Amino acid sequence: MANNDLNQIQIFSKVAQLQSFTKAAELLGIEKSTVSSKISQLESRLGIRLLQRTTRSVSLTESGEEYLNYCEQALAALQLGDDYIAQLSQIPTGSLRVSVPQNLVDVILPTVITPFLQKYPKVNLEMIQSNQHVDLITDKFDIAIRSTTDEIEDSSLIYRKIRHSEWTLVASSQHICEYGLATTIPELLAQPSVGMVREHSDGQLRNEFNWQNKKVVLKHRFGVNNMNAVIESIRAGLGFGLVPRGMVAGELSRKTLVEISKGINIKTTGLYVVYPSRSGQPAKAKAFVDALVQWGSL
Repeated sequence: MANNDLNQIQIFSKVAQLQSFTKAAELLGIEKSTVSSKISQLESRLGIRLLQRTTRSVSLTESGEEYLNYCEQALAALQLGDDYIAQLSQIPTGSLRVSVPQNLVDVILPTVITPFLQKYPKVNLEMIQSNQHVDLITDKFDIAIRSTTDEIEDSSLIYRKIRHSEWTLVASSQHICEYGLATTIPELLAQPSVGMVREHSDGQLRNEFNWQNKKVVLKHRFGVNNMNAVIESIRAGLGFGLVPRGMVAGELSRKTLVEISKGINIKTTGLYVVYPSRSGQPAKAKAFVDALVQWGSL
């Protein structure tokens, strides 16, 4: 079956409603000759006359009346589709699928996720925790949150930095009592450490830093791809570890965890919200991005 020409159908519907080529042309803002040409093309494609024309009037044939009913139903359905899309761009609704780094949900649950879902009851939020960089299109994610120490390369995706995280080297009071507070690199490397391990071959590994003008690389006694587990193992005295300062700030202030040295140079981590495009972004995605940006500015 030949492809339908939407312009032909819209013009035919308007001529049938107004019973005039001239009035239809004026209302549509096109030339009368264009209206006549489109109607002729439509009739030629269908192989049947839809309109009876005289010098004074235009009327529908019996076939034209039946065809007009189908056209009006189709155009009404298209309008409903347009209205639906317009609503998507204005009112947050529907399912939102987000990829986030390990442990981030624990951090943003009270400050971002809960207020967002309370504010937008028509949004369903699905969050997948992984340190792997997913393909938003192939893996069908609306948004990704990515943590990296690297500069962002040119990308077709939109990257917005929402926060940066400082890291520190800490140990439990129990560990310090047993091994002492290291003041040199050899002393530090003689002690057991715990930390993150790669979830996949191309993942980032936070096991190195600069101290006393030298690069230090840790070989962990216990490694796991979950920062909460790393911090818990540090609390348990299994070793010292490299952790985000924000995740242990309370324990540092209470001195239940001890910072090994303030002179250690550790790269900060940038936290980015990533999405395909600024234009045509559904309201649900825009609202969640805005919530993340607001949280990052706190």
